[in-house]
Amino acid sequence: MFAIEIPAGYTAILKGPASAKCINSCRVFGGLFKNIEVPLYKQYPVEGPAVIYIEEGSVTLVAGSTIPEDWNIETEGAVALVGPTDSGKSSLSTYLVNRHVAGGKRVCVIDADVGQSDIGPPGFVTYSCTSAPVLHISQLQPLDGYYVGTVNLQGVEDLLVAGVVQCFKKASANYPHLIVINTPGWTTGRGLQMLWSIIDAVKPTVLNIGEVVLPGRLLSRPRHILQRGPQERRELRNYAYRRHISLIKKIQIPHESLAFCKWERGGLSCLWGRYVAADVEEPQRRGREIAVPPHYFKNVFAALYKKGRLVGYAVFEKFEPSPSAYVSTDDFDEVRVGKIRVDPHGLQELEPLP
Repeated sequence: MFAIEIPAGYTAILKGPASAKCINSCRVFGGLFKNIEVPLYKQYPVEGPAVIYIEEGSVTLVAGSTIPEDWNIETEGAVALVGPTDSGKSSLSTYLVNRHVAGGKRVCVIDADVGQSDIGPPGFVTYSCTSAPVLHISQLQPLDGYYVGTVNLQGVEDLLVAGVVQCFKKASANYPHLIVINTPGWTTGRGLQMLWSIIDAVKPTVLNIGEVVLPGRLLSRPRHILQRGPQERRELRNYAYRRHISLIKKIQIPHESLAFCKWERGGLSCLWGRYVAADVEEPQRRGREIAVPPHYFKNVFAALYKKGRLVGYAVFEKFEPSPSAYVSTDDFDEVRVGKIRVDPHGLQELEPLP
């Protein structure tokens, strides 16, 4: 353990995994905290003046604030944060939460960045509400979620939009002062069309970060952004699986409970195509039919629902002759199947269904 004094006008950037304690309180993303825990592949800014004791992790001292001045806004209703990957959307989401709860407001966050989910597991649009400050929105627990079923949105853009609309309706029922929508970082081509659809569906105020993607207000990008490559993103997704999922037993799954995908005529028929087992080394697409190696039907990740509400998770052991899966609960009435595949023992992602 070692102590660092952060002078006024400076910021200490803690890079995870890191753990620190503050003498008095520290300001992080606009909120005041005594203890700071930073997960792997994330970094949190601690603004001076402050004295912190670093128990583990690395720290970099920089002049000035890492929070752009134009982030210091107060708004209401709904805002959509729009920007490419690693532009600071999660940081701005956290800052807006802390900025508004400090004034006694209740804020809901809809996390629609399914590839780098903060509030729920990868592949979900989730939402959470709070009246208390948070070190980062990844500390929030999902109140409900819509399973899109993949971290690659190409071809399932309509499911992402449906997830945002559903979570928006449920978040609105909490009567928050503000709803923050953290959108995916896919801002070109069909991804841009998808963002337009979200805006048309829920009519939020658009806050662009770093560059104008959609008509709306332009905010600055932070000076210090942690850039992450494919391997780091994969590890973050695995961390999210392990954080949210606890499989407790293996059970038989009734065929009639399956949604999004059904096991029919020896193959898995899904909204986006049909998978059939074949003697192939790699998946081969034949129109809407996709031939896959037989092991691709093992370890398929699913979401468990009861009366339309997310209640748990499942990883399929097999689909025939009778579906069986490792589950986090056996109290459900619907199983939504997606493309994601996860090792049920290590909770690490595997090669997904194409």
